[in-house]
Amino acid sequence: MQKRVRQLWIPGFLSLILCLLFQAALQRLGLQPRIVWSGPSSPTLYMPWLAALPFIGALAAFISSRAGGSRATVLFVSVFPALALTFAFLFMFPFSMTIELVAGRPVDFSRVATVLLKDGIGWILVPAVALLAGGLLAQLVINTQSTSQRTAIG
Repeated sequence: MQKRVRQLWIPGFLSLILCLLFQAALQRLGLQPRIVWSGPSSPTLYMPWLAALPFIGALAAFISSRAGGSRATVLFVSVFPALALTFAFLFMFPFSMTIELVAGRPVDFSRVATVLLKDGIGWILVPAVALLAGGLLAQLVINTQSTSQRTAIG
């Protein structure tokens, strides 16, 4: 198996699957997203899901690091689910334009952009920060352990 698969793709997709499964489980339990602040463009957030994301980011970072991933790869893997959601959100623009052409009904792109911006904060930016926090914490713990092991050996 190639290094890139062990260091990047397996931990990245594992973290994406864990994020999606945990969110689906919370939805099946009936938990609803909460509005964080009031206003016209206030995002809705799944707080229990957000609380679990640092652990998922740390797990992905740990798996990538154990496979020999570089520091950049480990941090990239920790935010992989947020990047995947970013590409899904960005895909909505050409998809909505295609729907407009096929259906013949105009789409208000200012409304689409507003919804994507509002949802992008709650579904991309905040989860990315939570995942990155877990990845950074795991990186710190891994570096501390490897430094202490080198000191004990040397």
